[in-house]
Amino acid sequence: MANRLSDEKSPYLRQHADNPVDWHPFSEEAFEEARRLDIPVFLSIGYSTCHWCHVMNRESFSDQEVAKALLGRFIAVKVDREERPEVDRIAMAACQLMTGSGGWPLTLVLTPDKRPFFAGTYIPKKPKYGRAGLLQVLDRIWDLWQKDRNEAEGLARRVEEAVQSYLRGEGPAPEKRPTKNGAPDEAYIALTGSFDRDNGGFGTAPKFPSPHILSFLFRYAGVTGRADATRMAVETLHAMRMGGINDQVGGGFHRYATDQRWAIPHYEKMATDQALLLTAFAEGYRITRDPLLKTEAERIADYVRSDLRSDEGLFYTAEDAESGGEEGGFYLWSQAGIRSALGDEDGGWAAHLFLGLIDEKTRMPLSLTIGDPDSERLKRVRERLRKVRDARERPFRDEKILLDVNAMMISAFARTGQLLEDPEMIADAVNAYQELSAILKDSGDALFHSRISGVNTTPANLVDYAELISAAIMLNQATGKPEPLLDATRLMEKVIAEFFNPEKGWFWFEGEGGALFRTRDLEDAAGPSGNAVMLHNLLLLHRITGNTQAALIAGIMETKLTPVFLHHPTAHIHAISASAHHSDAAVDVVITGDATPFLVPLSQTRNILLTWIHIRPDLVSALQGRAPKFDEYDRGARDPVAFPCREGACLPPVTEPEELRKVLDLAFHHHDASG
Repeated sequence: MANRLSDEKSPYLRQHADNPVDWHPFSEEAFEEARRLDIPVFLSIGYSTCHWCHVMNRESFSDQEVAKALLGRFIAVKVDREERPEVDRIAMAACQLMTGSGGWPLTLVLTPDKRPFFAGTYIPKKPKYGRAGLLQVLDRIWDLWQKDRNEAEGLARRVEEAVQSYLRGEGPAPEKRPTKNGAPDEAYIALTGSFDRDNGGFGTAPKFPSPHILSFLFRYAGVTGRADATRMAVETLHAMRMGGINDQVGGGFHRYATDQRWAIPHYEKMATDQALLLTAFAEGYRITRDPLLKTEAERIADYVRSDLRSDEGLFYTAEDAESGGEEGGFYLWSQAGIRSALGDEDGGWAAHLFLGLIDEKTRMPLSLTIGDPDSERLKRVRERLRKVRDARERPFRDEKILLDVNAMMISAFARTGQLLEDPEMIADAVNAYQELSAILKDSGDALFHSRISGVNTTPANLVDYAELISAAIMLNQATGKPEPLLDATRLMEKVIAEFFNPEKGWFWFEGEGGALFRTRDLEDAAGPSGNAVMLHNLLLLHRITGNTQAALIAGIMETKLTPVFLHHPTAHIHAISASAHHSDAAVDVVITGDATPFLVPLSQTRNILLTWIHIRPDLVSALQGRAPKFDEYDRGARDPVAFPCREGACLPPVTEPEELRKVLDLAFHHHDASG
């Protein structure tokens, strides 16, 4: 018999619609029922492509005994973390403060007034893995609630105060570190100390791709000339490219590697990871000219187009780790299976290339045992293996349309198309942006966070706005069109008005009245924080247009947050990388007259910190009053002239394309594929 979740649109909630557990969606009605019955709330948070969420569903939430243990003693509430990130952020902070760790599935027990007094992650039905069983946990919590309510409520109040203090940034300011280095140098030193020189990446298992770290290293090397920063980034890209974390057959990258060598992945595929890695590989190629990095960027783009793109040209959220009830089953091969699929000649070559010297029948994820095999043969083998694999049961795909995910993908396709000189990628970005813009227009220009089956289900948060602004800026830089730049400027003004906290120098994650309480989003996780993306946006808009409001807010952020960055640099890598916008490597080119002669050097320079703008009447008209920089140039000029500038100083005007190329490349320290 279906429960209340059968009416929900979230794929994750609908996966639990047939549970015997009497689930409620997260709503005020659920907590009102808990208050009426004077019982606690059992809050379970996960997402549709989470392997351990599926395990807990099969073991516990599909079980009648667990359903009975919850019924009458708890109000059971289910949350899709991707649909309700504002709830997940608070719950995860509570779990981390109470237990020292976190993850999904995330399990909390709250008082009816929404204060948590128990937290955990995966809990088996019965004791195993050294963990108490869920039935035991529920009995103990119920016993505490009945016999020592004051202890439970006292703990809940203390946890709520600690969570609010942390997420609102109300704790004491970090002490100044005794260092003469700036935040970028401190971040570089920390990354150098944690770099795995044998396997690439940073730290030990599990290993996440963390592409924003690689982007920081590319910029740091370009600004400082430290070739080791480029080497660490490129070695990591190649290690991931060759490893099992990379889907060697179908393209795209898995969530993370469970081992040191990137060989054994956790198999879910997230659209956010594809977007960030697409950009990282493209930047690596532009700087080093290594064709293997270009090929990998193209493989990621092809995977996204074939497996994560909707009929309208937008992008789905993720693919599951499981297929047919087996984690990773879709991606596993044996030597015998490869030979059977390809025949003796190609099969023998591919089996050795992908699996090395293992026995014939052991099924494993594929890795490259040779760094640079015959590219044409490899491409042919991959295509043939994919056709065979397509007959297998595919992993579940979460078809939510998340605004931040789509904006990240638009940014990635626009940026990569620009870096690889690939007009098809740019066209994909333009089409997706236009489709997204049409949806927003139909919604009265109200931004959404989650859209499912054509219905907007939750309102936008800071990351949605920040990533959409970034997408508009990247589209302007890839196409030269003025409309996205106007969109970015208008959205920036809206975000500052509705989200900025001038006293603290950062943006709130939620809009006013949109959550249990407002929180900050400063620290990077698997990807950049919303505040980090906004800092880059503000500095880029100021560089491109001269917008004074953007410069003012960026300056406040940098002044207020630098002590935070110095206190824990590796937690704020993407925000710290924004300092590169102030460097001599960050050249801003303004073109008057005919821009055509300069398009080749602009598209081929290794300087990834470049911005450019072509002064022409439609651009000036579109951004009237929002781009004071444009008033400094002759919009009616006919002869092509490029004006390269850096922060606070301009170089002599340039009339020859080759001269512009030299100016751009000399400003940015770059290194070839060998480092």
